[in-house]
Amino acid sequence: MSSAPPSPALVLFARGVIARLAIWETLTLAVQESWGGPGAAEKRTWMAGVLVDMFEEKQSKNNSGSSAHDDPRVDPEDIEDTLLQIMADEFEVHVEDGSAEILGKDIVRLWGAIINSADTGSRISSSASEKMVQEWESRAEITKGRKVHAHYQEAIEEDGDWEDDDSDDDDEDNGLPMAEAPQLIDHDHSRREPEVDEDGFTLVSSRRKR
Repeated sequence: MSSAPPSPALVLFARGVIARLAIWETLTLAVQESWGGPGAAEKRTWMAGVLVDMFEEKQSKNNSGSSAHDDPRVDPEDIEDTLLQIMADEFEVHVEDGSAEILGKDIVRLWGAIINSADTGSRISSSASEKMVQEWESRAEITKGRKVHAHYQEAIEEDGDWEDDDSDDDDEDNGLPMAEAPQLIDHDHSRREPEVDEDGFTLVSSRRKR
């Protein structure tokens, strides 16, 4: 026996998640550079499914009335954490440019708009949520196939302690400020600094395993 088809609201939400991921330049760069391996594009589709399932499961629990104390909302931080975890596990990228937080809030905002339309009896096809999805899909279509250019500043990473006490003393004697330890966002032996492209998007640095 086949399962019931998804509701129009869930279909719209899935469209929105797919479109929003498509315009996330951090993920686009990871797929473009095949940081997730030859199946990087498929991983992006799978990621959308993971996010949709999170909201669908939450909604199912609410509809079943499993607990009167259950919060029907999905926390944007949960979405952000899921995105960061997937990017680290599947693409070996540590995202530190704040874009995952923005994406999480956008997805939760879309879900809230869809649920609000359903609660008020508004037509999904003419709702604010539909307009939001159409805007994302339009942006995704415009940027489709556009290559994301990333520029990196290389820094050699050495194993072990390569500075001795004398070098530290020299820096202090010369009045030079001590350099701060770099964050762990290296990719192989080079540290990639985030750059802002001509459209104002911040590109993320990548950390790859050897």
